[in-house]
Amino acid sequence: MQKFSVIRAMDFVNANSNSTQTWAERTPINWLGSTGNKGQSWELMVMLANAANRDLWINVPVKADDAYIQKLANLLKYGSDGSEPYISSQSKPKYPSLKPGLRVYVEYGNEVWNSGPGFWGFRWALELANANRLDTSHPIAYDGPVNDQYIALRRWIAYRSAFISQTFRNVFGDAAMMSTVRPILAGQVGNGNLYLSLGLAWAEGYYGDVTKLWYGGGGAAYYDSSVQPTDTSAATMQAYFDNLPTASFGQSVAKDAVWTKGYGLKTVAYEGGPGPGGSALGSISGTEQLAYTYNADPRMKDRMLVASDIWLANGGDLLVYYVYSGSPPWSFVDGLSLSTVSDTTSPKLQAIDALVKRPLPSVTLGTAVPGSVYLRSSTSAIQTRTGGDTSWGFGGTAYRINANESDLAKSEMVLLPIRVAQSGQYKISMTTLNATATDRLQLFVDGKLMGELQPVADSSGQPKETSSLAVALPGGLSVVRVRASKGSVWIRDLVVK
Repeated sequence: MQKFSVIRAMDFVNANSNSTQTWAERTPINWLGSTGNKGQSWELMVMLANAANRDLWINVPVKADDAYIQKLANLLKYGSDGSEPYISSQSKPKYPSLKPGLRVYVEYGNEVWNSGPGFWGFRWALELANANRLDTSHPIAYDGPVNDQYIALRRWIAYRSAFISQTFRNVFGDAAMMSTVRPILAGQVGNGNLYLSLGLAWAEGYYGDVTKLWYGGGGAAYYDSSVQPTDTSAATMQAYFDNLPTASFGQSVAKDAVWTKGYGLKTVAYEGGPGPGGSALGSISGTEQLAYTYNADPRMKDRMLVASDIWLANGGDLLVYYVYSGSPPWSFVDGLSLSTVSDTTSPKLQAIDALVKRPLPSVTLGTAVPGSVYLRSSTSAIQTRTGGDTSWGFGGTAYRINANESDLAKSEMVLLPIRVAQSGQYKISMTTLNATATDRLQLFVDGKLMGELQPVADSSGQPKETSSLAVALPGGLSVVRVRASKGSVWIRDLVVK
């Protein structure tokens, strides 16, 4: 475990099928026999993290009630007597708290977006969302009844994740948040089905600054080859490794990075890595030996290093790999060796050893500035959130974003990654077309509101530069978020001077 910086115990607590609602239903540490769908005890997991001296990642059961979450936070902060958590520091706790200096990452369930077989969290969360989506006194319906149950589900995931964060804040205190306690908003990779962007937008509308709720967010970071590992012939294996990972891996990482950093969060993958012979549902029947053969090949190490560089270059921060020992495609142990002791020398673990010593690659995501970033450029890496009108105007050169002045969190926006070689003070503006005197644009940088830009009233159809805002940019990657706050504004370029 010490080869890694974080221990994620999703399978340890059977997060995908853990139906526990109350604290009394959880698995106690002195339980003997099968734990069923509830998995192992929290005390044992804390002891493992303490023994390994590594940060801990926990997956809170989807159906856990408010009191359960409170007691879980107390257990991590103060320890327990084996039945109940303490509510204050103890000189000699029977079972210890997470020791000082270690961090805890906190996630709501696991892949709650996943409707596949075995992922019961999706069904349970959908039921909970449906039970509350028409109740305007509930946070997920603060702006009116939610008629679409799947939009309600996206809000529910963000709501429950935020509630867990707030509960841990009450126990650990403000100073511990985002340092010792690191809540994560997990979604589908590449902002798939808008789980990430809709969750962030709803949370900003209801809570305000989402950096007070979450340390990071994002989807998984699995990567495949464009050549399927159908056999173990020399030609097939060479082609597999030559094309691992595919170009889509970097593209999906970039999407998640733009959304998370656009709201001021770190880009974190709850799971990831290569999985030869595996499927999205984990079905590997008849392919165990094939998966073991590919994973034991020395070329796997080098391709994992390449994939890690792609992850980091596209804005990734923390990538949690799945799994030390389990389903053969994703396993880090050498299944060909039939080892009876913990395997620490497999090609995949050699890759982890190398990553610890390897210098970080330069970030390539985003357009280098000072200069103008043309929104329509294929290299701009633009991400958008609109109400459905995604048309380009003025000969296909400009993009229109509309304000929702009664709830700015619902206003249309664009997000653009940029890079500066040196930190310092810069001026940021936009170019707009056919703006009116009352149009306004909000400017956010890395999740922080910098102020409003005022377009020049003009009807010539030619781009005009707005007022500018002085912004302190750190060296490297930043994400600029431009949101309409008044009017319907045609925008064409981001200008950084």
